[in-house]
Amino acid sequence: MHMTDDALLTATLSRAAFLLVFLTVVLSQLHERFLWHWLSALIGSSLGTALMAQFPVDGEPGLALGLATYLLFMISLIGSWSGVRLFYRRRVDPRLLGAIILLPLLIYTVLDLFQVALNYRRFVITLACTLPACLTVFEILRPASERLFSPIVVALAFIAYAVALAGTGVALLLNLTPPTQEAVNYPSFAVDRVASILVYFGYIAMAGERANRALRQQAETDQLTGLANRHGAQRALNRLEAARTTGAEGVRTSVLLADVDHFKRINDTYGHEVGDSVIVAVAARLRGAVRDGDVAVRWGGEEFLVLLPATDATAAQVIAERLRDAVIHTPVHADGHDIPVTLSIGIAEATSEGETLSAAIVSADRALYRAKRQGRDRVCLDTTQSDEITISSAS
Repeated sequence: MHMTDDALLTATLSRAAFLLVFLTVVLSQLHERFLWHWLSALIGSSLGTALMAQFPVDGEPGLALGLATYLLFMISLIGSWSGVRLFYRRRVDPRLLGAIILLPLLIYTVLDLFQVALNYRRFVITLACTLPACLTVFEILRPASERLFSPIVVALAFIAYAVALAGTGVALLLNLTPPTQEAVNYPSFAVDRVASILVYFGYIAMAGERANRALRQQAETDQLTGLANRHGAQRALNRLEAARTTGAEGVRTSVLLADVDHFKRINDTYGHEVGDSVIVAVAARLRGAVRDGDVAVRWGGEEFLVLLPATDATAAQVIAERLRDAVIHTPVHADGHDIPVTLSIGIAEATSEGETLSAAIVSADRALYRAKRQGRDRVCLDTTQSDEITISSAS
């Protein structure tokens, strides 16, 4: 007599259906390694469920059949965990994965050879399956550089798996349940009816959400420099305006506009490829000059914008001088030439009197053109109370 109850049949058929759907997702994003790990997880659980249908209801499966089945389920759980790690761009150690998969099976084999009671042997396997389920939840809930919503659904499903597996393990250890297939597998299969749907459709949602964010990031990124473009700047402006309204970023926010001096002359003298190299070099200097939390933008052509949250004009001046010094003291080497580059920079501060950041950008632009008129290679501050102030210059 074999296990052919509705739960097992439903689990087998649902995984086969998920496999076909998920395969189309993988084929559409072949470069995403996390999808291949999740595909291996789905294949492992599908084959493991099919093999479990061969288990006798009241007796014990042969050692080879039992080990093969548990191996496939462990591959499934470990594939889910490693896929989540790769999804969040975290390192995966194949040796650790192999150890977590194989060590419990080795322990089970040794216990079987010494004829240890079946409930203790199955406790080892149940405990081993609980570990990657908990690790998957941990990977999703730990702080990440990007916060997505779809992984929360997957985390909830794995919490349910972990609770069911841990509960079964404790019951086996304390002899609260017989080590029969029905008693051991019923809690997991009961949870699996819903959790498997959440997991695999959650994976599809995660892949889609990641792809959508990548497209949005591409649309908001300048392809030459890797800085934000005007679209990205607009989103950052909206976020900072909202933060200023609530006081989360402080009321005072400064903006900095920098322009490469005599850029047309550089293009005409050395060519546009060298001009592009100059833009890339200035962008690199800009990244080194700003702080975490500042927003650096290629505003257009040879012009750069920096949004400085919770920063007054005095602090903005320090950043502007750091940028100007970094550029002037490090000539750009391109096409066999050492090209001296200077910047003109305008600064404006949006204060508590209700001035918007967009208005501050206009003021910074006015200060920038004053720096140009005064001879370039200098920093000028625009104030709403008086005429622009020249803060510093090369002279």
